[in-house]
Amino acid sequence: MMDIAAVDTAIRAERDAGAGGDGLSHGLSLCGAIARRSDPDRFFCALFLPEPVREDAFSVIAFNHESVRALTGMQSWSVAGPMAGLIRLQWWREIIEGAAHPHEVAPGLRAALARAPALRRTLLRILDAREAEAEGLTDWPSWRAAMRGGAGGVQVAIAQRAGLGDPVALQRIEALGAAYGAGGLLRHLDIVLAAGRCPLPDTALQAIGLSREALRNGAPPGLLDPLRVRLREEGRAFLAQALPVRLRRDSRAAALPGVLARRDLARPDGRRAAGRGLGDRLAVMAAMLSGRI
Repeated sequence: MMDIAAVDTAIRAERDAGAGGDGLSHGLSLCGAIARRSDPDRFFCALFLPEPVREDAFSVIAFNHESVRALTGMQSWSVAGPMAGLIRLQWWREIIEGAAHPHEVAPGLRAALARAPALRRTLLRILDAREAEAEGLTDWPSWRAAMRGGAGGVQVAIAQRAGLGDPVALQRIEALGAAYGAGGLLRHLDIVLAAGRCPLPDTALQAIGLSREALRNGAPPGLLDPLRVRLREEGRAFLAQALPVRLRRDSRAAALPGVLARRDLARPDGRRAAGRGLGDRLAVMAAMLSGRI
């Protein structure tokens, strides 16, 4: 049966959140507002989760945003190296392992972990992926592992919180999340690099005569096009590994970013792609209703 009620709830929740600017005056928690502002795609997909699970998904999304923020602003690599980012990531690792460090996202994250202890290992894998990026991804296999652990791990954590425990289904959701991460990198590569991150393999950069340090000073126009082609290929490979996915309605939303991945990776040129439009949202809602990711 198509879950019309879930779609209606999601539409109402986003409409109300949008009316409140940061969402706080219309019922969104602090983590919900952070998720909506920093990661609108995952926020929209999480709206289709059952209400008891939705808030914990917002906490996971907000935590992921903080883990990515730890890697930004690292342009002065030759001076500081990855140390500043690694220190921030270690601080989050200690929170997940039980430390009482203060942060606005921490209370929601602790509550999610209390309700679903299985999240701890998945959240630590997300940090492992961020640390690998901070230290430098050497080749495409290490890049794939980081995409599965990072972007894939976010969706696995949400699926686990929704009660999904089947290892095969979780592996497929992980691949969908990795595909979404590859599609997002394809769409926003220039922005990501300008922020000081370099989630690209060293061998891929060397093949076009670049290094991480050189990228932080800006790449000549067109030089990154071969990398965009490869990112699309890698993302499509993740999609091929993920499908088919058949999930219960209460955990289906964890796989919905895969719908956006499929659309992003199908575009002939993801560079400077426009923001999400009605077609993207309708595709997500159709997948939620039909169960076909």
